[in-house]
Amino acid sequence: MAIAAPANAGSEDAAFDWTGTYAGIFAGSGRADNRIVDIEGFANWGNPGWTVDYGESEFVGGALIGRKLDIGGLLLRIEFDGTFGRLPASSNKLDPEGLDETVDSEFRWIVTARGGMDHSIGPATVFAVGGLAVARIDNSVTDIDFGPGMPTRVDPDDSFRDSSTEIGWTVGLGIEAPLTDTWTLRLEGSYLDFGGRTHYVNRLGDARCGPDKPRRPCPYEVENELGIARLAVIRRFGP
Repeated sequence: MAIAAPANAGSEDAAFDWTGTYAGIFAGSGRADNRIVDIEGFANWGNPGWTVDYGESEFVGGALIGRKLDIGGLLLRIEFDGTFGRLPASSNKLDPEGLDETVDSEFRWIVTARGGMDHSIGPATVFAVGGLAVARIDNSVTDIDFGPGMPTRVDPDDSFRDSSTEIGWTVGLGIEAPLTDTWTLRLEGSYLDFGGRTHYVNRLGDARCGPDKPRRPCPYEVENELGIARLAVIRRFGP
C-alpha cells in the first residue's frame, strides 16, 4: 500500500489518503507448524489419536502487487503476492519407541489474494488483511525396517509420499511508513491455514491398524499451517 502523497500535497494528512497501484519485494522468516495424527494407533501401536507437532523456521522472500482504494472515505486495499523459499519440517516421533518412522512436510511455494482495510496513525498506516491462500505442499511418512539378520530398508507399504496444491485462508496485520514520496517500508505478520488431509499406509491391508482393529489400510491425518513475518519495500505508481 502507498501512504505518502506526491510532493505537492496540500497537507500532511493527505499523504495517508493516497490511492493507486503499488508493487514491491519482501523478505523475512516463515515457520511451518504441522501436525500428524495417527488416527487408529498404527505407528504408536495401541494409542489411537497419537499426535505429533513439528515445525521449523526458514528464510522466505517474494514479490507483491496491489492497489489501494478510497471508497466513500474508507481506505481499502486489494493485494496479490507470491512467496518462494522452501519451508521444510520433520519429526521421528511418530513411533516414539522405535523412532523408525519419520514424517516430513515442506511448503514449496505460496500465493495469496487478499483484501484489507487501512487506518492512519500519525506518520504511519496500520492495516488488517485476509483472503485466499494457495500452496504447493509435500507431505510424507517414511517407515524404516531394520533388525537382526535383515538389511535396513524403507518399507514402501507403510510409507506414503504426496505432493498437492492446497487451498486455504490467511489473515494478517501490518504497519507501513513512507520512506520518500514514492517508496514505502512495511512490516507485516500473517498466518496461513491449509487444513488437513488424510493419507493411508498399509495399503495392502495385510496388517491391523491397532490391537483391536481390522486388517485394512491405516489412516494418518496431516495438518499444515504457517506463520510468516516479513519486511517489504514498496514502490508506488500513482492512480
